Parts: sequence; structure tokens; C-alpha cells
Amino acid sequence: MNKIWFLSILSGIIVVFGAYFILNGFYPIVLVDFKIINARNFNKDYSGALVYYKNALDVYARDSALINADEVKNELKRAVLDNLVENILIDKELKSELSFSNIDELADKKIEEATRGKSTKEEAKTLYGFSYEEFKDRVLIPQAKKEIFENRLFLKGENFEEKIIEAKSKAKVMIFLSGFEWNGKEVIIRL
Repeated sequence: MNKIWFLSILSGIIVVFGAYFILNGFYPIVLVDFKIINARNFNKDYSGALVYYKNALDVYARDSALINADEVKNELKRAVLDNLVENILIDKELKSELSFSNIDELADKKIEEATRGKSTKEEAKTLYGFSYEEFKDRVLIPQAKKEIFENRLFLKGENFEEKIIEAKSKAKVMIFLSGFEWNGKEVIIRL
């Protein structure tokens, strides 16, 4: 009897935690060299990109209904996935050259220089629908790290595009999101 109660309680706990992780998007949709990109992060970046492109289409007097086409949404999802993979690879390359604290310090300094005297908080909300902290984490920090990596390669006489192509070709990428796959160089839409 005690075993049955124990197993029932244990099963209930597993179901509750499983439901929590699934409903909150903590399940992996991509693995990049054993680093997880979860559904929650992907969905937030995708939502930000969607808001950005809708706003851009509205500003340039284009038909914003275009963004609702399945082909456009799939291409946007593909680009977001590819960008997230690239961000992980850039992080990995930077960590092999610099200490973790130096990377964060350099990124913060670069962000401070880029945003000084600008109304970035309002722009983040208007353009992407993100709070400033979310905008910083999702857009500014990855961009700063990319620029740091590009600068380091430039000083060594190396080309960023070639280096990122090499990193992508060596990466072990597994995509669990239906409709997309990794072809050894980039995320592609599966037909």
C-alpha cells in the first residue's frame, strides 16, 4: 500500500513538473554543441522580430498583412533560429579566447557607448515590444559580443564570415522544431 501511494505521489510530481516545463516553454527545440535553445527563448525572439517587422512595414507604408503569410513567418522563424545558433557559436569562440568576466565587461562597455544619450528604453518597447532589460539581453548583448568577436578577428587578420562559416560547419546542431533542419551550414526550412 505504501509503495502504491509513493509511486502515485511521485508520478503526480513528475506530471506537474513536466506540465510546468512544457507550458512555460522550457523544453529544448535546438541543441548546439550541447547548449540548449529552449522554446521560450525562441518564441520571445521570434515575437520581437515579428513586432519589429510589422512596425517597419507600417512605417514604410507597406502592407503589414504581408507579415502574416506563412512563407514570411517561416522565413522569420528560420532567421531567428539561425541567429540563436550563431550567438551560441560566437559565445563559444569568445570564451575560448577571453575569460567570462572580460566578455561581459567588454559587452557592457560597448553597450554603454552605443546607448549613451539615446532613449533606448522607449525605442526597445516601441520597436520590439521588449522591456529595456529584455532588449539588452536579447539584442544588445549578442550584438556587442558579435562586434567584439569581429574586432578580435580583424586584429588577427582573420575574416569574421569565414570564421563563423567554419564554426557552423564544425558545430553539432540538432533541431527538434518541426519544419526546420540543420544542413551543416545553416538552419533551413524543411519542405
